[in-house]
Amino acid sequence: MPMDTDDSNALVNLRNLAQQLRLDNLPEDKTVPIVMVPGFSGWGTPLFGAINYWGGIENIPNLLVERGYTVIVTPVGPISSNWERACELYRQLTFGKFSFFNFETDELNEIHDVDVDYGNYFNNSRIRPRTTTTKGRKRAVLYSKSRDKYQNWTWNEGNKVHFICHSQGGNTVRYLISLMSRAAADLHPEYFNTAGRDKWAISVTTLGTPHNGTTIIDVLQNFFAGSTDAAIKLLARLFATVSFQDPEKRFYDLQLDHWDICRTEINGKLETFQKMRERLESSQGPVSTWLDSKSNGFYDNSIEGVNDLHMKTIPTSKHVWYFSFSFHSTIPFPSRWPSWTIEAIDSFPIPLVDFIRKVLYSIPFVNIGAWIISRILDSFGNKVGWPILLSLISVWDLTQWATQSVANRLLREIDYNVTLPPPGRYLPRKDVIPPMLPTVYAMGGQDLTPAQKDILGPNLGDWYLNDGIVNTESMRGPRDSIVRNISDFQTSRINSDDVRGIYWHFGVNDRMDHADEIGVFVEQDTAQSTNDMYVNLAEIISRLSPSSSLI
Repeated sequence: MPMDTDDSNALVNLRNLAQQLRLDNLPEDKTVPIVMVPGFSGWGTPLFGAINYWGGIENIPNLLVERGYTVIVTPVGPISSNWERACELYRQLTFGKFSFFNFETDELNEIHDVDVDYGNYFNNSRIRPRTTTTKGRKRAVLYSKSRDKYQNWTWNEGNKVHFICHSQGGNTVRYLISLMSRAAADLHPEYFNTAGRDKWAISVTTLGTPHNGTTIIDVLQNFFAGSTDAAIKLLARLFATVSFQDPEKRFYDLQLDHWDICRTEINGKLETFQKMRERLESSQGPVSTWLDSKSNGFYDNSIEGVNDLHMKTIPTSKHVWYFSFSFHSTIPFPSRWPSWTIEAIDSFPIPLVDFIRKVLYSIPFVNIGAWIISRILDSFGNKVGWPILLSLISVWDLTQWATQSVANRLLREIDYNVTLPPPGRYLPRKDVIPPMLPTVYAMGGQDLTPAQKDILGPNLGDWYLNDGIVNTESMRGPRDSIVRNISDFQTSRINSDDVRGIYWHFGVNDRMDHADEIGVFVEQDTAQSTNDMYVNLAEIISRLSPSSSLI
């Protein structure tokens, strides 16, 4: 039967579907692992030993385990390309060993012994990494109360999984499933030499994924447009700081050692931090090389980068369930002046009356009758003048003028080589996590280029609405796939083959920013909503059966 409610709120629709499947008494299989794949800049194991990617100061994998599910957290490269991340994800799931979370001590014993091979992908690239293999990477982390059962577990035909992906994680898994479906022995003769293995996945759920790219990349490029070299040097210093130690000692691992973004030996001795920093900052150094290669997360999350992904992958697998969730954290840019505007204007350094009087007295011949106009101004004053002026100019117009004609000119005058974004259609909600306040604002005014419009096609939608990192319009599903509203979903056909290979879109939630989607929250109410989202989602996907199709 169809869902009872067609609500615009994704989390309401999610809750309703979970309740309906519960009433239909469909059995759950909680033994199938839920693989959680992080997005851009994401980390697998707790940051500083305390901050989880999935849950922040809370622990979403632990929350699901307490309800009987098994969870695998995958520490793929945080800012790597989708190809590299797909290789890492495949290797972690087929390695046969995990790091385990100890529920008695709430501790994680991390083990770094995974070797990753990136195959022949870079063979025909003009710019390539120093090596196409890497060693000593983190194992995936298993959260389970049945630890012995998964001691030597390996992803294969008999051990299927569900994927829950945040942000770029959705595109990484799309690439992986496409490689498993069609095979790519020319690119990787070891990992992807056999077709028809897409059935190893039962479902894929994407949360805030840039299925068609994101304009946050354009925002960053515009901000640093006048200081690209300085920005690269700043990035290089940051990379040197976090990558100076060996991988097992890093508090945040970029996993870019194969690009020489790590401490290396010089004449048999390990380089000092100063030498490493200088090497990374060089215009011909590994950081510039990595950025120029387009084999990185910055490019792969752009509209142009995701378009490249469309060109080399299948939209979906007919054996796999797909669910998507959209989010935004904006409010419309105000169209009216607030009630306190006149009061604020009264505190302006020079009253409107004095300004007009000085202008009139400065004009030849006009100043003869200026005393008459002065009398009129004294009679009406600011109470009449300002309201008339405010009726002729909007809040947006004033903000645009103040940004473009004043602030940015002033910044250039004092050699600040950055460009502030213009106002747009939206402002950030008051509960947005502070680091994302400027990005919500900037993306709300970031126009698509003509080339990007050509890529996205005629049905653009609203590319200004966003969650601080990804445009809401991009979250529904890949433009070359079938996307349907979850309200069209019939629970009676939940395990039919003909409803797989379709992105079932739950709707839009307008209370969560990009960090809230993984539990890094500001308000306690948001934390509860996030927890409920993952619990309801786990309950739904655990009721899905594997595809019965043989081809």
